Amino acid sequence: MVVDKMRVLLPALGFLTFIGHIAAPILHAKDRDSRQAIAWCYVHKGPLELERKVIGRRTTSLTLDRGALLPVLRTESKNGRQRALVHVTDLSTLNPVEGWVDASQAEISPLDRFPSDQELLRQLGSEYQDDFSASKVKIPRWLVKEGDSGTALVCLLASVALPVSRLVAFLPAQENFTRGPWLEFPFSEMKPGIVSCEVRDLLGDGIECLITHEPFRKGPEVLGVNFVIRRLEAGKFRTLWTAPLEYRNLEIFPSEPQIHQPLEKNIGVPGTVTKAEVEFQQRGNITIPVWKATVEFFAVGRDKPLKSVKVTKACKWNGFEFEVLQ
Repeated sequence: MVVDKMRVLLPALGFLTFIGHIAAPILHAKDRDSRQAIAWCYVHKGPLELERKVIGRRTTSLTLDRGALLPVLRTESKNGRQRALVHVTDLSTLNPVEGWVDASQAEISPLDRFPSDQELLRQLGSEYQDDFSASKVKIPRWLVKEGDSGTALVCLLASVALPVSRLVAFLPAQENFTRGPWLEFPFSEMKPGIVSCEVRDLLGDGIECLITHEPFRKGPEVLGVNFVIRRLEAGKFRTLWTAPLEYRNLEIFPSEPQIHQPLEKNIGVPGTVTKAEVEFQQRGNITIPVWKATVEFFAVGRDKPLKSVKVTKACKWNGFEFEVLQ
């Protein structure tokens, strides 16, 4: 009889052990997802290195651009160095990322210094009020200084469940933040309209600029990414400069490639692929963007370009905006 009972109990115990092995990581994941922020981390200099440790892999590093405001999940002292575990939203995918930063290289603020996601959503339209949308929306944040007017809290509200992303400025008002101007971006191809963002004081007047990378599509084979500089003026977003980091126009091809003058006029012409980067140069108190690119000319059925030209243009400040590229 004892043997029979053991035959029954052993499979049962094995089953419970198996369930335990499965439940442990599930509970751990649930605890991880439910962790609450304890403070805010402001990247006031940047770029700031973010150390990630992926299970079963080596530590990997990412960089956080200047101006980012991130929730802090935990702090610790390791090898005499203060570290903060922060939560980041990858703008290109909207996936969450966690990693450690050197707390001495950032500003750590109390949790009540800035409004919660729920408080921000309450100030927005009805599309953010239902439980489903509110639970799915991601809200990356940046601080943008406005000179003597204070500091604005700029947020990107994005979700694969919504047709558009919204860049919203919450303006300082009596030790709080109230909804200000916003811009909307179509959400397409699993991209939220802005895939990179940093903050810089380019004009040297204490009013910072928001610098973004924004994907665009004008046709099946006409697409790219724009580099855009904006700042808040008179309660509105004003664009100071736009230039492509990538511009592919392979929808149609001319019978014979023609190089236009000046060379920047070749950007986006049919049959070309433009790839560029932007550097900043100091000119007195003002920092200007310098656009450096290669424009390649293609023909039908050819994988390699027929010819290419290199373009460099320093875009001066004219008192109202930076010189247009084309």
